[in-house]
Amino acid sequence: MSVSIKRWVLTLMMISVTVLSVACHDVESNYAANKEDVQFTSGEFEVHGELLTPAGDGPHGLVIMVHGDGPAYVRYYSRIKQNFLQVGYATLIWDKPGFGKSKGHLSDKTLAEERAQILLDATNEIKGRSNIDAGNIGVWGISQAGYVIARALPSSDDISFMILVGAAGENGIRQTAYYIYQQLICEDVPEDTARLAEQRFIGLYYAQTFDEYRDAAKPLVDDPRIRKMGFVTAMWTEDQWKAYEGDEESFYDPVSAIRNADIPTLVVFGALDKNVNPLQGVEAFTSALEVANNSNSQVKLIDGADHDIIMSETGCAHERAARTTKGWSNYAPEYLQTMQEWLLDRSW
Repeated sequence: MSVSIKRWVLTLMMISVTVLSVACHDVESNYAANKEDVQFTSGEFEVHGELLTPAGDGPHGLVIMVHGDGPAYVRYYSRIKQNFLQVGYATLIWDKPGFGKSKGHLSDKTLAEERAQILLDATNEIKGRSNIDAGNIGVWGISQAGYVIARALPSSDDISFMILVGAAGENGIRQTAYYIYQQLICEDVPEDTARLAEQRFIGLYYAQTFDEYRDAAKPLVDDPRIRKMGFVTAMWTEDQWKAYEGDEESFYDPVSAIRNADIPTLVVFGALDKNVNPLQGVEAFTSALEVANNSNSQVKLIDGADHDIIMSETGCAHERAARTTKGWSNYAPEYLQTMQEWLLDRSW
């Protein structure tokens, strides 16, 4: 039997959700800003990006924008870019390696580590420019970017603030289990059945014996709804199976880095997020920022918004898949206003 259980489980938009990635970002708009092409290397990767700066000589504060999972291009998040430009911040974004002009292929095993290094190298590349205020460089990141940014923070003295959107407050295994549970609920599966599938997915990764693994994995493999999601489509045989190592990236808890984060931090969740657990995330990030004694922080839950903080009725994958390009620009006004007001609050 072929082995199709993913040993890499980071956050969001894995196999079943990746198909949304091309459609889920509004197309590039015209900006009242200067546009520069940016190119830099990061290890084996050749990265091509875009720097947008607002009118005026600057130097300008900068928001480095970090993609979530799946295909990712410089043209994404145009409404968010405009939101930052309107309050005087430049934006930097790049094609993810393997997409657009950027060259190279990210490794499944060390994806977050590689992406974190790209972020660090981008920061080093941009901070010396005369039109950028090196003391006011921050990051905005969505979804999987929460893992990436958390890994980069301990290695950078140049990131002076961060905005995390729909970032998981737990490791990739538990986040993916939550996603499975929520999508089953979206398909009207009884809650006890969906909850059992969630628990079995977690058990699959934490199993210490083959019997524990088999008891967790087989019901998932036998369920066509689970197989359709693409996370568990076949089983290891007993001679193939081995317990997962706790140091794999899928076990990494990004909140561990937030407990030591003393830079101004804004964390935003949509209450209808079916990809990342928003209630758990609010609690986890609030607690971590308290441990860090980070008084320059805010954690916000926005009603009626989904994983991308788009106004939504359900937040389910089928609703998101049916969304038009215009619909993908329908961000919650509270979200856009909160980010602008937070950036303009120069008390931090």
